[in-house]
Amino acid sequence: MRGKARKALLERITRLVGKLNSNIYIPPNPNLDAGAERLMGLTRVYAADPSLGVPLDDIGYFGFHFSASDVAVLGAKPRIMTSTILLPSGFKEEKAVKIAEDLNWEAYRYNVSIITGHTGWYDSINEPVVATTVIGEARKIISPKLAKEGDLLMLVGILGAEFLYGAAHFNPEVLQRVSDRITVERWRRARWMLTVVDKARDLAMFSRVNGMKDGAEGGMVRLLNDFADASGLGFIVRRKSFLFPPELVRLGEILNFDPLAASSSGVILAAIPRNSPLDFLRELIESHGFPVSIIGKLKGKGRSIIVNEKIEEFPSESNDPYLLLRKLE
Repeated sequence: MRGKARKALLERITRLVGKLNSNIYIPPNPNLDAGAERLMGLTRVYAADPSLGVPLDDIGYFGFHFSASDVAVLGAKPRIMTSTILLPSGFKEEKAVKIAEDLNWEAYRYNVSIITGHTGWYDSINEPVVATTVIGEARKIISPKLAKEGDLLMLVGILGAEFLYGAAHFNPEVLQRVSDRITVERWRRARWMLTVVDKARDLAMFSRVNGMKDGAEGGMVRLLNDFADASGLGFIVRRKSFLFPPELVRLGEILNFDPLAASSSGVILAAIPRNSPLDFLRELIESHGFPVSIIGKLKGKGRSIIVNEKIEEFPSESNDPYLLLRKLE
């Protein structure tokens, strides 16, 4: 097993909630990545995530953004963070300070206060792990539960960017089969594509949004199914509406995987009312540097995809090809 637990296991784990509390607004949910509580007219949103298995220069960056992104897609503004930095024995102290400095810089950029944390060296740790909890505040929660039948499904961000970022770092020779050295270097610097903190803010600012969720492991296959499970609705999408980087498509052909399953941190799936001014929204969001596409709509039941004008059942799960990169190293 690699990465986040599959749905069946999460359904068992998220039932274990400790003492029931009447202030809890969003309890643990296998389809969501954050929880929330209501206190004196304000809603606090909590999200926790680890950062590991990424280049050392980026581990602090992702340590902040993975958790902050989960807070942001519920319509909350990140405010407070805790950090835990676990290091293998022999890891240099100056490198530990550099990780903390990177966490500090990202928190500072987004006006987030680091309130507490833990840093330690352990024989049982084989590589650095940065685990954070980010707490945000919101006047109004934006949750997939608010989505309505007929809402349009909008994607904001670059599909498969996480997979291509990983390929550029862990197996550049494979990526170079379908691109050139300049393209490989561009994907090596693509960490900025793998956060949704700014995208979520822009969406909530420019449009009425009935629900958002960010991508991660499992790509669009997991994202669409999680959104449907969380909303209680079905969907129909059109295959040709998914805008994949050409390198991802060609790698899919070479390594025999579906680009829909490629890890896609940094992508937002949003449900917006069908009467929204789409051209206006597209112009505004794309002017901020984020690609936009309408891939389909929500419906009462069923999960379908239109491929070559034929309606097919959308896959319920798929193996993330990210593991292929590590096997090929």
